[in-house]
Amino acid sequence: MKILAIDTSCDDTCVAVLNDNQILSNVISSQTNLHHQWGGIVPNIAKRAHLEFINPIYETALKRSHLTIDQIDCIAVTQGLGLSPCLGVGIDFAKKLAIKYHKKLIAVNHIEGHILSNFLKNNRNQPQRNIIFPALALTASGGHTQLVLVNKIGFYQVVGQTLDDAAGEALDKAAKLMGLGYPGGAIIEQLSKTGNENFLKLPLPLKEKKNFNFSFSGLKTSFYYQIKDWGEEKIIKNINDLSASFQSAVFNSLISKFKNAAIHYQPKTLLAGGGVLANLALRSQLRSLARELNITIFMPFKKELNTDNAAMIGMVAYYKAQRGEYVKNIPSLDRSPRLSL
Repeated sequence: MKILAIDTSCDDTCVAVLNDNQILSNVISSQTNLHHQWGGIVPNIAKRAHLEFINPIYETALKRSHLTIDQIDCIAVTQGLGLSPCLGVGIDFAKKLAIKYHKKLIAVNHIEGHILSNFLKNNRNQPQRNIIFPALALTASGGHTQLVLVNKIGFYQVVGQTLDDAAGEALDKAAKLMGLGYPGGAIIEQLSKTGNENFLKLPLPLKEKKNFNFSFSGLKTSFYYQIKDWGEEKIIKNINDLSASFQSAVFNSLISKFKNAAIHYQPKTLLAGGGVLANLALRSQLRSLARELNITIFMPFKKELNTDNAAMIGMVAYYKAQRGEYVKNIPSLDRSPRLSL
């Protein structure tokens, strides 16, 4: 099955083409530099950029796949989660393509995309991953942090989620407090490599709670009060240690809750995805956890498949198509910014 997939859920304009679960092309146009001066994503600015770039990105994705639109079997698009103005651009574009070229349309949940990004293949000869169900999935990005029990593809149970900030959002906010700019997570990752993670004593949120939820706003508040009276010179002098301390605290929370949930639910496989998983230190800690629990863990094989991309949207669509889950009334499809699994 040839699938054209579109994702404009946040600040990246993404179009991909898949043949079943094999990536034929996966084009991502980042808006990072566009939002840098604002210290975060401005939805209406992101929307305008999506409108400007989506058609050329679509044309590039088709060209790189060596297919024409006539050879595409169906079109997939992110319906939610995401920023409403941004989601609308992708949905409108997908609907116009589907109607103009008489293609079936599939609406996709962005979180399911991150979970199923682990099923993608880069080429036909790449071996299929032996993912056994039930699996426990951690998804962590700038917009969401969840623990999801995957009973099988298409059947999910959210067993833990953030009660406030997402993990990536917390890293961005900490970076802003230190004057590091946006996006903060990547900057903190680099600085942390030579920092002392025990430099500050930061709390492990919800440590005593007998559930698998996350909370990062209190962590950010504790960090703020510990450095709020520091001058710029002192912050710069200790920037590596501060970065390492905050990153370690965020990752300790992710690992702790993931471990507790795995012990409770006894999954056969662990999965992880989302933009925060692009961090090599976190990936290393997750592998260590998997060895400790003696459970195989899978993470997307390419860094770009952790961050927002359209290939993962196409992966979800491949399985939804097998179940016949197409949009029945294409013109009526609308964005759903808070779409749940």
